Amino acid sequence: MSIGNFDPEILQDFLTESGELLEQLEGDLVELESSPSDPELLNQIFRALHTIKGSASFLALTNLVEIAHAAETALNAARNGTVKVGRGEMDLMLAAVDVLKQQFIELSAGRTDLTRAEPWLVTELTALGEGRANGPAATTSGSGASADAEPGVRTLAFDPAKADLIEHLIADVQQNIEQMRLQLSRLCEPGSRSAAGTVLSELADDLVRTIDFFEIDECLSLASALEKAFEGIESISDEQLVQVRARARAVCTVLGEQTGELASLRLVTRPVGTLVERLSRAAHGALEPEWFVEAEADEQTVLGLDGVLSGSPQAATGGAHPATPAEVPSGSRPAAPQTPAVPAPAPAAGFAEKKPDLTAKPAASAAQGVTADSGSGRQQVSVEQTIRVEVGRLESLMNLVGELVLQKNRIGALTEDVGKAKVDPELIEQLEMAASTLDRVTGDIQVAVMRTRMQPLEKLFGKYPRLIRDLATKTGKQIQLVIEGGETEVDKSVIEELGDPLVHLLRNSADHGVEPPAERLAAGKGELGTIRLIAGHEGSHVRVQVIDDGRGLHREKIGRKAVERGLCTQEQLDGLRDEEVFRFIFEAGFSTAEQVSDLSGRGVGMDVVRTNIERKLKGT
Repeated sequence: MSIGNFDPEILQDFLTESGELLEQLEGDLVELESSPSDPELLNQIFRALHTIKGSASFLALTNLVEIAHAAETALNAARNGTVKVGRGEMDLMLAAVDVLKQQFIELSAGRTDLTRAEPWLVTELTALGEGRANGPAATTSGSGASADAEPGVRTLAFDPAKADLIEHLIADVQQNIEQMRLQLSRLCEPGSRSAAGTVLSELADDLVRTIDFFEIDECLSLASALEKAFEGIESISDEQLVQVRARARAVCTVLGEQTGELASLRLVTRPVGTLVERLSRAAHGALEPEWFVEAEADEQTVLGLDGVLSGSPQAATGGAHPATPAEVPSGSRPAAPQTPAVPAPAPAAGFAEKKPDLTAKPAASAAQGVTADSGSGRQQVSVEQTIRVEVGRLESLMNLVGELVLQKNRIGALTEDVGKAKVDPELIEQLEMAASTLDRVTGDIQVAVMRTRMQPLEKLFGKYPRLIRDLATKTGKQIQLVIEGGETEVDKSVIEELGDPLVHLLRNSADHGVEPPAERLAAGKGELGTIRLIAGHEGSHVRVQVIDDGRGLHREKIGRKAVERGLCTQEQLDGLRDEEVFRFIFEAGFSTAEQVSDLSGRGVGMDVVRTNIERKLKGT
């Protein structure tokens, strides 16, 4: 794997933009564990993963794409309702995030040989996504019939803005399928295999993003299967290629059938689990020989072998039988395909209408709104107006503002000196007015520049739900983290220095403060302990609190340890207030833990808290 051919700025943009998505992703996943059925949250997480994977694919970061794709596949199953997100599933998803974080660290350090995810993790995530979490799918049954539900037809409902764009969705998908069929044929020609493989990957990616916009999960699952199968298709063996082409054409047929019904807001659902599974196995050279098909096998043969034709959607609707899967519904194909990315037969005359790009997502850094005109209605999308600026430029601007303030003060002093001299009163009045205006404008600029460095604490707080989840698992406790005041803004330097102290405080609360469930029940509390992380303004200062409902600080235990360490005598201890005794925990090497663990016992945590807050941040 090599990224040496890419502009360093492109790589930096990837690290910045995808890094932000990754940070948000971890917090969203922990939230999803407590709200597994939240469709908006599921879609938000899925899109973040898809964006990271897509950008990494462009940079040819193969190992990163592999784990991102596996996690995306598992998450898509949750979106489809075939997998319920529980603790085990979330452990896998968070393990994938850990791998991605490590890979981002390596990229930031200039490494190109990124750590590859453990095979078991990729396998487990893929199994979740393919609905076979308890073992491989039954792809070797004698009949070849799928265990999926009987086919049927369901009615779709879209919001008005998307409903207006359905006709464009249909045209785009059918046009995309037609181009795929063309490129699948060109794969057989050695001279065009490489170019055809590249175009197929691009077409599949476009297809996924187009369908994802409309959130039609059944179609998205098929499009994603094609996208995965086409990764590196130009380099697979001839034997694999025959099987991949046969199954890919079959998937295109089912997608064509589904698309033909979308105009009536109906979706044909067929048992495609075995077909998708065998397409994936074929692409990876793992398909069992007994399920091989001949190179000239037609699509109906493949659909029958893989159990897609095991039932008829007519029974589910009582209506007319839709087109058979072996043929795309009448009128569903355009007169001729648009020109693909590699040389191909020219499009027929008259097919020149440009459809709107349904896959385009508004960029977070865009400065303008985006309007989608469907011909029958317009959809205005509001976009956050932000721009990224290097910290070095802000520092330089701050220095210049400092110089400006000095010159402003100097002008004010000179104006006073002129006022004492025998100078035209009108000139003095003009000087004083100019100095006053300069004073006001300089003050406004100074405040504005300082605000550019301000960031909400939620950027930092968002990392801690995962920390508490892991600590609860490690200690065998039940703990929830409640965050308040994340919108409170502080200078960027404060956020950088506040991270370690908060980690130590939260670990202290989880390990020393919150009791095990049995102890809490004995004390008349609920099994679930709560840690609250609260931020807010107090005058010109920001106050951050970590509060838990655990056992609290033990004066006698702390005092006894302080006397043992020689920090005070017993007589001095007896005269100290509780608050003064409690401050001993901030001494270097001080710990009341009975034994050292990987969480506590070395007496360094609270010392770090004091050092960072008092010396580095000048706080208390």
